[in-house]
Amino acid sequence: MNLSSELTVRDAKLADLPAIVAIYNQSVPGGWSTADTRPVSVDDRRAWFERHDPARRPLWVAETEREVVAWVGLSSFYQGRPAYDATAEISTYVATSHQRRGIGRFLKERMIAHCPNLGVTTLLSMYFDHNQATRRINDTLGFETMGHLTSIAVVDGMPRGLIIAGLRIPPNVPNDSHVACST
Repeated sequence: MNLSSELTVRDAKLADLPAIVAIYNQSVPGGWSTADTRPVSVDDRRAWFERHDPARRPLWVAETEREVVAWVGLSSFYQGRPAYDATAEISTYVATSHQRRGIGRFLKERMIAHCPNLGVTTLLSMYFDHNQATRRINDTLGFETMGHLTSIAVVDGMPRGLIIAGLRIPPNVPNDSHVACST
């Protein structure tokens, strides 16, 4: 699959929120990628959606044949306190029907490439310590473990830890090429 030619990546619109929520909710029962233990609603996620800003904290969707099949977004770290402006957390979710095709990695790579344009110099990926798929992707992209909070969550009756992985991103250099959001 040539992802750059088969997927359209674009800024999310409010009309995409139901699809974004549906994809997110697919991850709840497995307990691999979210600490939510029950599905969230579109209303639950409206304020979260509105905190995204294409110029600072983008939220992108990936479409194939006009169907949203994945999303990636940046969130401000530590409730957006100003000293952390150059740090963002990345979240990536892929519809179960489209997993294991490289879409998550593709979206994460695109967002990493776009980070200098956003002023992001530290990108954080937080994931459960039993989530080997995210660990493998992060390792190949150069993320390093910055912290491991052991047994801080209970998922399906099992204690789970949280890995905090970070990627240092050089700041944008004048005359650098800019990464476009859409393909």
